[in-house]
Amino acid sequence: MVADQNRGEAPGQSHAYQTVLDLVRLSSVGHADHGRAILEILQRVKAHFDLPRAAVCQIQSGRYSVEYIIDDTGQYAVGDTLDLAGSWCQQVVELDQTIMAACAAGSEYERYPGFRTGNAQAYAGARILVDGQLHGTLNVTADAARQTPFDADDRNVLETAAALVGHHVSLQQAEARFDLAVRGSSAGLWDWDMIGNSVYWSPRCYELLGMDPATHTPQVEDFTDLQHPDEREVMAEAIERHLKDRVPYRIEHRIRHADGHFIWVHSRGQAVWDRAGVPQRMAGSIEDITERKRDSEALLRSEERYELAVRGTGVGIWDWDVASGSVFWSEQLKRILAPGIAEPELSIEKFAARIHEDDRDRVLDMLQRHLARETEYRVEYRNRLPDGRVIWVHTRGQAIWNENGEPVRMAGSCHDITERKEAEMRMALQADELRRTNRELEQYASIASHDLQEPLRKITSFGALLARDYSGSMDERGRMLIDRMVDGAQRLRQLIQDLLSYSRSSNDEMQFADVPLSVLVEDVCNDFELTIAETGATITCESDAVLRGDPLLLRQLFHNLLSNSLKYRGEAPPQVSFEAGQTDDGSSWQILVRDNGIGFPSRYAERVFEMFKRLHPRDAYPGTGIGLALCQRVVERHGGRIRVESEPGVGTGFHIEWPLDPAEEAMGIAAGAGATLAS
Repeated sequence: MVADQNRGEAPGQSHAYQTVLDLVRLSSVGHADHGRAILEILQRVKAHFDLPRAAVCQIQSGRYSVEYIIDDTGQYAVGDTLDLAGSWCQQVVELDQTIMAACAAGSEYERYPGFRTGNAQAYAGARILVDGQLHGTLNVTADAARQTPFDADDRNVLETAAALVGHHVSLQQAEARFDLAVRGSSAGLWDWDMIGNSVYWSPRCYELLGMDPATHTPQVEDFTDLQHPDEREVMAEAIERHLKDRVPYRIEHRIRHADGHFIWVHSRGQAVWDRAGVPQRMAGSIEDITERKRDSEALLRSEERYELAVRGTGVGIWDWDVASGSVFWSEQLKRILAPGIAEPELSIEKFAARIHEDDRDRVLDMLQRHLARETEYRVEYRNRLPDGRVIWVHTRGQAIWNENGEPVRMAGSCHDITERKEAEMRMALQADELRRTNRELEQYASIASHDLQEPLRKITSFGALLARDYSGSMDERGRMLIDRMVDGAQRLRQLIQDLLSYSRSSNDEMQFADVPLSVLVEDVCNDFELTIAETGATITCESDAVLRGDPLLLRQLFHNLLSNSLKYRGEAPPQVSFEAGQTDDGSSWQILVRDNGIGFPSRYAERVFEMFKRLHPRDAYPGTGIGLALCQRVVERHGGRIRVESEPGVGTGFHIEWPLDPAEEAMGIAAGAGATLAS
């Protein structure tokens, strides 16, 4: 008080002056907890005015709520919300000034609703502004009147306190926004005070490391103790380089989690130096990058596996930036197109120059058509290597176009197919030789059959004459020998005819036409008119299917199938049905030829289609064993399939899958047999 008196100040003024100094000092010590700072300001203001209540009220949407309060009476608490209308807070807002009433009764505020409806007889209130906008009011109140009136110094104390509260609220909101942004970025903040040798961690730091602020106080030693043993030295060197040489501190390293495992973090930091260059402080952040590291390692492993897989298949990868003209070649592609050259010159022009001159126009035309979105890019051509050798390659690619439809990038693969092409060429030569040999054999068979059938006809005819004219002068054994001779000649003649039929079914050029199934069945029934009548057979065909194929071969197919059903009949009259329907995808006819014959065990289902294979003795069921083999050959030449299901005593069913367009299938079969390749 002596110092105040020497300054010529009244005791009240000295008290107010000291309060303002205390308030400023409270707000300048750098509180990290702004809520605590606001409560200390309220406590100091309450003590200055010697009133029981001091509160910060936030005003929003026509109401005000208690945000901070120190209330000796216990009437109000944080969170209490009341209507703004008719309150002292409304009067402060409407008048846009500080209100101070030591005794409301008899004052200018006596008519104000807040005096009549509220409990406060003594009231001091000032606006709280945050970043220039109204946040609320700072209120100091009492239910009873104050003994001494408020003066200008009191107003100064109240307005100073309101300004400081606004300052802390502003910092509090800024830190909340910053902490939210930091949380959104998954980064934790740290601050190292080198003078005081103390360390601060943000809540996010504790969260990242799984630690509890109540049980762990950050230490300088954490910079090394929590690091992975393999990276402590690297971490220490990075910090030292930053502090000494001011090299930017950015490092990825592992740090121990509270659970004991290690997480990957990306650390950044920045120091502050004094004028002498001595570091005073260093602050920074850590960000959890464990997932990114795992993804990177997985991608690296995937790329390694891909490279190994690509290398194992012999496929090279290329990537062409159409705009710049630059081209990327994988290491495998370099081995394919430029073996022995460490760094081959890569450009689209070099690519074009390596194409064999006889293939270049075709390949480049295909490329331009793909870039114009007219066709896919997939082509086989010859490529000339730097040493002059020529190889065959298969190249395919896919372009990417911008919003204007202009190609900007194209990537694809290249595969060395030289061995395959050489094998195809050898197969083509072999196929040509095979076709030539088949033609020669066919000619030989035709000539041989003609030469063989003539003497067989004579044997048959003379044997018949011998039996007719001299059978009376022969004994039983002589007549038996003549019958066997004639029968053998007839069977040999039939075998030769069946072999010729099989040969023609395999080699004659096919003529395609549309033939209704019902017409085919009717025609072949005419061939067996007498047999059908003698056996009382019933032949049915209730299908409007139209088969496309070679009419002669189609007739031969169904002739043999009907012959098979009539031959291997049981005791009951034969019943043979012809049915047909399309497959679900509409690509083929499914034909079923079913009979009620003697059948056979299912284990012989494959054997019946083999040449000369018979399931019954010749004297029981005559034939050469070629009929069903011929059926299979006819079906396969048209690109179809045939199979059989049978059960002894029940009957047999032949299932045929016949393509709707067998011409295309037959062309594919011919090409597979050996097409001539350009060289």
